[in-house]
Amino acid sequence: MTLETSLLYETSEITQSGDVTKKRDFDFVKPKVDFRYNLTPTIQLRGTIEKVVEQLNFSDFVAATDSQDINSDVQSGNANLRQEWYWNYELNSEYRLPNDIGVLSARLYFEDWKDKIERLDVSTSEDNLLSANGNIGDGTKYGLELNSSVRMRMIDMPNLLVTASISVEDSKITDPFLGTQRRFLFSYRGRSSLGFRHDIPKWNLNYGVSWNNSFDGNRTRIDIDDIELSAGDPYWQSFVEWRGPFSMTYRLNASRLVNDGEFCRERQRFVGRVSSGILEEIEDQCSSSGRAISLSVNGTF
Repeated sequence: MTLETSLLYETSEITQSGDVTKKRDFDFVKPKVDFRYNLTPTIQLRGTIEKVVEQLNFSDFVAATDSQDINSDVQSGNANLRQEWYWNYELNSEYRLPNDIGVLSARLYFEDWKDKIERLDVSTSEDNLLSANGNIGDGTKYGLELNSSVRMRMIDMPNLLVTASISVEDSKITDPFLGTQRRFLFSYRGRSSLGFRHDIPKWNLNYGVSWNNSFDGNRTRIDIDDIELSAGDPYWQSFVEWRGPFSMTYRLNASRLVNDGEFCRERQRFVGRVSSGILEEIEDQCSSSGRAISLSVNGTF
């Protein structure tokens, strides 16, 4: 058994000048407790409790425009932002497979968020609806991650490494515009990935393929006068790498060969506030960066 603890003290100062002149001081105490227990030589358990303080994004202090929405007005800045922070509780487990063929791991976590920063209403009148990033309140986030990494020694291919992972996630917070519970903005429902890498030492060659996908559905971004829903295709990537003479390495990468990796967004615009429920129009937008092939050469001279 191993127990590690730490206590950090963080202090900062923010000074603004211009349309708003203000000086503010912030102080945080950040404790952490990490407990590890080796149940057997191949099974390890780990528990962590930690206070995490996020850094502020200074672009949120000033007015800005939304480059993806030509119909929106200038978005206000917020000179009263406070750092968002959360208590992180997590349990990790790791199992090393016999004959050193791989590792299986799992992570279960719960985050208790305070002063979460998202969009809120800063309108000065009903004729000029404005929103800005601000502290909207407290929320929770929790999830499970499973990972595996296995060498195919059981089929006499010890140089073939297969990796797989899957994660599920949910979060809850009260939306400041609708007063309903929803996920955090830009919070995923989960992800999955699968891939392999095959090394051929006698040829100084290795190659591999990976596949990644995010779980779509019920991922919304709610603002003062619109709602966005987004979804995307799985992402494929492959590579071939050869270590040649004079310690030169040549790597050929190819991505999105199976599909274009299209990402789509639906924006629902409302008459006045989104809470009015009066839908004005629906805007659909899909984009893709297309297939890509690249060759890189690295070496030491």
